Amino acid sequence: MNNYLIKVKNMILSYWLYIMPHHLISRFTYIITRTHHPLTSFLISLYVKLFKINLDECIEKNTDNYNTFCDFFTRKLKKGVHVVNKDKDSIVSSCDGRILQFGKIQDNSILQVKGKSTPIRTLLCNDKELASIYKDGSFLTIYLSPKDYHRVHIPANGKLMKTLHVPGRLFSVADHAVECIDNLYSKNERLVCHFKEDDDYFSVIFVGAINVSSIETQWKGEVSPPMPKKLISTKYGNKNIKFNKGDEIGMFKSGSTVILLFTENIELSNSLKMNQSIRVGKKIGKIN
Repeated sequence: MNNYLIKVKNMILSYWLYIMPHHLISRFTYIITRTHHPLTSFLISLYVKLFKINLDECIEKNTDNYNTFCDFFTRKLKKGVHVVNKDKDSIVSSCDGRILQFGKIQDNSILQVKGKSTPIRTLLCNDKELASIYKDGSFLTIYLSPKDYHRVHIPANGKLMKTLHVPGRLFSVADHAVECIDNLYSKNERLVCHFKEDDDYFSVIFVGAINVSSIETQWKGEVSPPMPKKLISTKYGNKNIKFNKGDEIGMFKSGSTVILLFTENIELSNSLKMNQSIRVGKKIGKIN
């Protein structure tokens, strides 16, 4: 009975999201979080207390010195907080957060939650080339909670080959929504960043969510304008944009989810666990 009540509660929390004006709400958040006002310092201090954020890790510890809430949300951390695994063949976590799902890509799908899968082709907006590359590969999904550091790093050395900015809704990616909404990650707006190193390929997917007011990358700046109407596919193979393992590649201007896709040449670590907390630079796999 208790499990039944939890399920009903999750459904109630999730399905009302269908009628919400996702982009309008997120646009409002965009404006408020980028504006300096008399309550800015108070709101940041309240946020720190509410989510128990460790200010000792931040380069700027004094909350009064942040001009806007967004400046605080995208705060940089001190050198040494993130230690990037230096093994030549290692693959590392792209972000701080909690592991939601991981494993092999089976039946051309990744697991969203037990009983729900997301087809690779829809996640990649029917890009046949990318979908075929990851056919027998693996994946890792990491949820970034409000307390987490929201900059995203590259899991291995790589050259940027292509991006797909996919329009969509901005459903919450909290546990209740992930459990109840089919193909949630394929419904939400997202940015697919595809990389290559020698004969290995991997993708870092920024998944938008309610109140994610924008996604930014190192090579383009803001790439998530309000209410995108069509797929934007951009090739970068001739631009020679390269990153070393652990380099920052972008950021969320509010919390969300990162999905990592790997080819069959990459093996995930046996030590990974569901709901495990993870940080940038921690080893999550290796290149065979």
